[in-house]
Amino acid sequence: MRALGILALLFYAIHAAVHVHRGQPYNILWACHVAALLVGFGLLLRNATLNAIGLLWSCFGLSLWLLDLATGGEFIPTSTLTHLGTFVLGIHGVRVLGTPRRLALKTVAAFVALCVLCRLVTPPAMNVNLAFRVADGWAQYFPSYPLYAAMLLAVLTAMAAIAQWLFARLARREAAA
Repeated sequence: MRALGILALLFYAIHAAVHVHRGQPYNILWACHVAALLVGFGLLLRNATLNAIGLLWSCFGLSLWLLDLATGGEFIPTSTLTHLGTFVLGIHGVRVLGTPRRLALKTVAAFVALCVLCRLVTPPAMNVNLAFRVADGWAQYFPSYPLYAAMLLAVLTAMAAIAQWLFARLARREAAA
């Protein structure tokens, strides 16, 4: 577990170095990248909560990253480390460490805290974690930012609740085997 935790932290460090080198340090705060830190520390500390929140942020971020790539977004090779690598390590962590109670609530609360941090320390024009405005191209569907933010939180909450249920099922199945 220790080696896998260090690997997740390396995934973050490598990808963060690319963003800093490109003059875009604010991009290190995207939830899908911070997920690698959560999974890494979760594995190192054998903390199921940190790992599971990181995994769920990774799931959410992976979905949005793939959508961005499919619609012409820039591909940075090291982003596969934080998106795909973190996902794989987080799944392993859930299998070994289990799933904490009230995971959905903890996941959403941590994401809201990250968005508040982004509003405080990142440029509004960069819209890190969609903390400032409706994502480009979505304004026609969401005429106001509060409606958009509510939709994002609802999707994250639903995804986290479903994942918590699936993880618990997986744990019961493995315990029975």
